[in-house]
Amino acid sequence: MKKFALAALALLAALSTGQALAANTTGFYIGGSLNQTTLDDSYGSISGVGLGIYGGYNFNEWFGLESNLFGSGDLGENGYDMSAVVVNITPKFTLQLSNTVGVYAKIGLASMAVNISGYEYGYNYDYYFEDNNTGTGITFGFGLNAAVTKHLNLRVSYDVTSGDVGYYYGDENTDIRQLALGLHYQF
Repeated sequence: MKKFALAALALLAALSTGQALAANTTGFYIGGSLNQTTLDDSYGSISGVGLGIYGGYNFNEWFGLESNLFGSGDLGENGYDMSAVVVNITPKFTLQLSNTVGVYAKIGLASMAVNISGYEYGYNYDYYFEDNNTGTGITFGFGLNAAVTKHLNLRVSYDVTSGDVGYYYGDENTDIRQLALGLHYQF
């Protein structure tokens, strides 16, 4: 995960230095991201790569609303398939550091899903199971946004979603963390 973060920051720094352009910072935007996703619950912590899409509207230079949908690839181990999905909506507060670089923070509501499937092998039985678990929680995050052109932006973000997910045996406090490298178009 540290290598992913360092590579993302180096890419942002390389593409955002020496730019003499005024990036568009208001209006609609939409983009996609490559994520390192980690799921934490009482059983431990597992990580994997995932994808996401995000979009929003910046009302002015410092305030906007954003929605994010991201999902992990297979996080399972020992014969189980496991995936995590989060959908959130957040107000986003941005501090422009220059014409091309800004930092932001956000906090809001989220819907979470953790899906588990696999084969259970026992002494007198073998069966396939599927467990689709959902819950709600809060999400918060921060990031760095750098304009590559007037409309194209790269960003590095870190989001944490925390809440209770309903498993067949009861609610489980679950954290889903995402470190992402994203690219979006600002209209």
